[in-house]
Amino acid sequence: MAMNGTWRVGNFLFLCLFAVAYGATNPDDMKILNDFRKGLENSELLEWPENGDDPCGSKWPHVYCSGDRVTQIQVQGMGLKGPLPQNFNQLSKLYNLGLQKNHFNGKLPTFSGLSELQYAYLDNNDFDTIPFDFFNGLTSLSVMALDHIPLNASTGWSIPDELRESVQLQNLSLIQCNLVGQLPEFLGELPNLKMLLLSFNRLTGVLPKSFGQSLLQILWLNNQDDGGMTGPIDVIGSMSYLTQVWLHGNKFTGTIPENIGDLLSLKELNLNGNQLVGQIPQGLANLKLDKLDLGNNQFMGPIPKFQSGNVSYNSNSFCQPDPGLKCSPQVAALLDFLGDLSYPSSLTSEWSGNDPCQGPWLGISCNPQSKVSVINLPRRKLIGTLSPSLVNLDSLIDVRLPGNNISGTVPTNLTQLKSLRTLDISGNDIEPPLPKFRDSVRLVTDGNPLLVANKTTPSPSPTRSPPLLQPPAPVDNPPPGSTKPPQSETPDSPPSPTHSYPGPSRSESQPKSSKSSKPVIIVAGVAVIAVLVVLLLMFLSIYWCKYRKNILEAPSSIVVHPRDPSDPENKLKIAVSSNTTRSLSTKTGITYLSNNSSGTENLSYDGGR
Repeated sequence: MAMNGTWRVGNFLFLCLFAVAYGATNPDDMKILNDFRKGLENSELLEWPENGDDPCGSKWPHVYCSGDRVTQIQVQGMGLKGPLPQNFNQLSKLYNLGLQKNHFNGKLPTFSGLSELQYAYLDNNDFDTIPFDFFNGLTSLSVMALDHIPLNASTGWSIPDELRESVQLQNLSLIQCNLVGQLPEFLGELPNLKMLLLSFNRLTGVLPKSFGQSLLQILWLNNQDDGGMTGPIDVIGSMSYLTQVWLHGNKFTGTIPENIGDLLSLKELNLNGNQLVGQIPQGLANLKLDKLDLGNNQFMGPIPKFQSGNVSYNSNSFCQPDPGLKCSPQVAALLDFLGDLSYPSSLTSEWSGNDPCQGPWLGISCNPQSKVSVINLPRRKLIGTLSPSLVNLDSLIDVRLPGNNISGTVPTNLTQLKSLRTLDISGNDIEPPLPKFRDSVRLVTDGNPLLVANKTTPSPSPTRSPPLLQPPAPVDNPPPGSTKPPQSETPDSPPSPTHSYPGPSRSESQPKSSKSSKPVIIVAGVAVIAVLVVLLLMFLSIYWCKYRKNILEAPSSIVVHPRDPSDPENKLKIAVSSNTTRSLSTKTGITYLSNNSSGTENLSYDGGR
């Protein structure tokens, strides 16, 4: 029994010594905790013992350890006031820090090197400065909250590139903490980021394209000061994990993406107070959202029937006041026309209502029957393509769109507009081919580089250089109120010009009619004559070359014999001798003259044979 009791006492003393040794706090961690307490104005709220007992062994309130190292400090919502020690990052085993909802002030200490820190809740405090290296080396970070802190109030601060190393980051909450600048692309590349809350800052720029492939579920970018964020929101349509999106209070432009109906997890979408345009996609109307706010934009067209229970769409430019009602056919055609031109803000702010013939529809004129007859939008910086929906405006007489940036081809179906007299698309980027309009349509296409490059025989633009003086051409299509003089045409008479207006001729923009055959015949005849002349010149050149060759090969001396009366034929005889062989030959009836470089010219007359 005595030995058994001794063994128990020994074990007890060993366990006590082991507990004391194991519970002893790391001296560096202990110093930081004491510095933390000394800096506070109301440290008594911590209820830490004054005698310096061991925080890990005695288990100080709000402090948690693993062995002798401090791993957690949880003092949220205690009303503590004062600065943090600047060597706070020496708590190298810290992984969970809860300092939120206090009155900590002064310079926020750097967290550089806290490689095991996973949770950092610092929000709702009074820190005034954040160091440039605050995010360095936070490789285990999962949650970072710096909401409602007046950091760098005068200059602001930006999300640093070092944060890209925090590949475990799931929740980044930086609401109202003076963030400035653009969102970095790497935010959408963080493989685990699910919540990004950046409301009430001074962010600018556009949504990163990388967001389209991210796992983000909650995105708050609302209410940015100093103008806010801009650009389109197309990338939202590809963020298939989204459940809540707040983009209100910015200057986003463009349309709601058509594929937004694919976001089946979306429960809340707030787009209020932007500069968004266009018509509401039916896919969005079909989503069953808890809340949808589209107010204070420039949305147009009809109001669809929404499946969402809580919907707001006030202060827009819808054509009808109630959901489910369609726009008039003319308004629908004009809105399609506007949509293909990317909904320019200069027009979306002016085109509202359900009757383009009543109200300030800029650039639109109507006839007495309240039918749209003229679209006149010169030099409006229009970008996009021509809409085939214009064919639905069957009373169109003039379409004037010069000096814009319209590209693409002219829709073929526009040739069906029976009342069309003028289509002016000069000074754009229209591509060939051009459809064939009636001869009565004045088609103005000069100033389109792609059309000029496509012409086989380009001619100078009449609008840039004065035309040559010539008799005025008869007009096939006189203006309203004038009388068209009768014309007679015979197969032998030359065709008359179709138009006399400045700009490219009909021959440049449309195929020629059969009446142009006579000029073609004349041109063909001239071409044949030119070919014959070229062949003749080639023949003469070949002959002259052979002739020169014979001269160069001529002998060096010539002897001419006078006619011999005794010769029955009485022919002139010429003897040719070579300088090299001294041979003599006789040729009859032919004279050779040469300038041989190997000897001087020798021409002599021999009196006898």
